[in-house]
Amino acid sequence: MKYKLMIFDNDGVFTDGGLYYMDGIEKFRKFNAKDGMGIRILQQTSLIPAIITGKSSQELEKRAEVLGIDLLFQGIKNKLIVVKKLCKQFNATLDEIVYVGDDLNDLPVLEKVGLPICVHSACEELQKVCVYRTKKDGGAGAVREAIEFVLKKENVYKQAVDKFIKSLQ
Repeated sequence: MKYKLMIFDNDGVFTDGGLYYMDGIEKFRKFNAKDGMGIRILQQTSLIPAIITGKSSQELEKRAEVLGIDLLFQGIKNKLIVVKKLCKQFNATLDEIVYVGDDLNDLPVLEKVGLPICVHSACEELQKVCVYRTKKDGGAGAVREAIEFVLKKENVYKQAVDKFIKSLQ
């Protein structure tokens, strides 16, 4: 496989970007089960999932734990620094990175990686630099769509699905 890591932003990618407050405290975010299944399929390949997000939340920490995503970086202002550290850790080049984002804080990374992807509702600046723009919005299956796009591009989608189904038996 050409790529080693598939890195995602969270808000606006795994979620719809909505922040729900009660009594002045952020209470919850909504995640999509189909995106979770996409991560399970991705994990049947050598491509390693990671999440880098500017905010910090216990909800995301729990979601990453449930999905078995060990590489979770929260409260990150400069995401490119973390991406470069991951490249070093996994002996990868920026060309071997897939990144999925939705807004301006993802742009410095998307301009550098081998396969930049944005969700359908991404800002115009991202749409100009991304190789692929999902048909679905964040929180509505965009993660799963991006994963399927990459795995089909790399001709490993059917193998990954077959391996996942076999693991259920």
